[in-house]
Amino acid sequence: MFDSHCHLTDLPDGEAAIRQARDAGVASVLTCGYDMTSNNAVLALSRRHPGLPHALGLHPWHATDEIEPILFLLERERPTAVGEIGLDLWGDPPPAPLPRQLAVLEAQLEVADRLQLPISVHSRRALPELLPVLRRFPRVRGALHACSGSHEQVRPFLDLGYLVGVSGAITRPHAVRLRRLARALPLDAILLETDAPAVGLEGIWPPHVRPAHLPQVLAALAEVRGESPERVESATDANAVALYGPGVLGPIEDP
Repeated sequence: MFDSHCHLTDLPDGEAAIRQARDAGVASVLTCGYDMTSNNAVLALSRRHPGLPHALGLHPWHATDEIEPILFLLERERPTAVGEIGLDLWGDPPPAPLPRQLAVLEAQLEVADRLQLPISVHSRRALPELLPVLRRFPRVRGALHACSGSHEQVRPFLDLGYLVGVSGAITRPHAVRLRRLARALPLDAILLETDAPAVGLEGIWPPHVRPAHLPQVLAALAEVRGESPERVESATDANAVALYGPGVLGPIEDP
């Protein structure tokens, strides 16, 4: 079982979270950075744990930070993926002006395109603005992490080869829109994720979410789709390998 998006370095003890995940049957995780400090922390953790998939990038919440050091880091390190990147138009005003967010996103997409790296994409109230940007980079593939858009909104991204990350929100009975999307998606377009510690599950709220909670995401997704957990696990793991490469399923080595 693979957690396709989490933030180990935002947890009090990322080392313990890796052990707990392994004990829960989660073979591997993609841990993501979002600014220079978190990217450096992700790199340090990945060096202590060879085999740990990791993503580096500049999140739209931090789009006013300098982008050049992030681009240099991507070129030097060539991580598993570029992320967490994207667009966020929540709030008035949004966390950064849209032109700046677009410039930061496009600069990182250019690196992903050149280095042939997949991307982990954040989009909040920004799918219509995101789609034309991604269309300009047809060789880049990735995942819409913790996506909760409608199937109609998401379908054009599937046509581009993007996958959809289903998070712990699927465990909440009132998450009607997400559950509808999860039923409508083809199984070969889905990844599992926790976004630990950020996205809560039913009865488990941030900041207490951990990658070890991924089996609960799997169980809820399987129930919503009317499929066996074994089938969903096998398919989502295969999707992760197809996107991120065979090494993403581990093993993650201990220090």
